[in-house]
Amino acid sequence: MKGRAITFLLCLALSYSYNSFAQSEESAPELKPAEAGMQTALTEAKSTIDGVSLLMGVYSPIDEEMKGVYGGMFSMSVQYNLNMGGTTDILASVGFMRKSGNPYYNIPTFSSGKSSTIQIIPMELSIRRRMVLLKRPSGLMSRGFYAGAGVNYVRVSEEISEFLSATGGDFGLQVFAGPQIFFTENFAFEGEVKFLMNDVTMKHEDNRYSITLSGLVIRAALSWYY
Repeated sequence: MKGRAITFLLCLALSYSYNSFAQSEESAPELKPAEAGMQTALTEAKSTIDGVSLLMGVYSPIDEEMKGVYGGMFSMSVQYNLNMGGTTDILASVGFMRKSGNPYYNIPTFSSGKSSTIQIIPMELSIRRRMVLLKRPSGLMSRGFYAGAGVNYVRVSEEISEFLSATGGDFGLQVFAGPQIFFTENFAFEGEVKFLMNDVTMKHEDNRYSITLSGLVIRAALSWYY
């Protein structure tokens, strides 16, 4: 008899719990698709989506000869962002830089009066981690910060009039960090400061010489996530 009473009370309690849960589910307001998407984005900070980015900025070499001959260069890249789960992304990008040199800069291998042009194509593979700082800033989407590192291959060609046309390539490293701000559920602004570590051996027939490309790249990106 006692066992039957306990069984009956357990069944009653389970029935009451189920009815209460069902009522709470029915009473909860249904979010519109846009609101549901915004809530997910604010909660997860765009943690499980892929995207594409267009990046533009300026490359500044640290080597004195590169500074003297070419100085800063405009940089443009396109990048694919592959989410690996959570807030970890794999980034693959290809970029382009081109600049004419200063014919009045004098170094042993580049005397005054020689015009030159350099073209740089960096191809990068990186991993980054994103961190959320603010989820609801002024009614906008989430704001955060990211940092990462990776490897690159830089293809370089240099033409010096009446002297040589040389090419070269080098594998190197990069580290970077910057802010990430979502303006809508899919559209984001990203800033970036990147340090490249590359030394390229240039080749022209039997001639060899080295170009130090290590330097800073400061750029901004418009990114679309889907």
